Amino acid sequence: MRVVESVVIGSPAPDVWDVVSDPATHTSWRPALREFRQVSNGPLGVGSRIREVLSWRGRDIEIEDEVTAFDPPRRLALRGGWKTADFDVDFRLEPEADGTRVTMEWPLYPKSFLLKVAAPLMGGAMRRATREELALLKEYVEERARSTRELA
Repeated sequence: MRVVESVVIGSPAPDVWDVVSDPATHTSWRPALREFRQVSNGPLGVGSRIREVLSWRGRDIEIEDEVTAFDPPRRLALRGGWKTADFDVDFRLEPEADGTRVTMEWPLYPKSFLLKVAAPLMGGAMRRATREELALLKEYVEERARSTRELA
């Protein structure tokens, strides 16, 4: 199963990148995340490790992600998983006349029989959740830009 959604954010790609590539911001615009932080040493880049705690159906799922693509300010990709599924999350940023198009693509690879059966039925909910995250990312980045302008 693969989810692909996008949004246009009224800010230049480097400003959007500053948020997408900062693990400390993810819990502000990804509501299912309870924790998202780098656990490896050094600057974020390919091979960096991220600890993620995701709240799903009333349970916390602990995941260790690995950064698989890091191309400022164009692309950040992660690979992670837990006992019932693996996934990739790919954020792609493309400049547009009125800002930056952010596309979030994430295939889910179910490992358990139950999730393999349920995954196609969960597609609509997964797409809605992804659209919500992107809308919150847009709001977060644009509000941050407004606050910066007001302080200047």
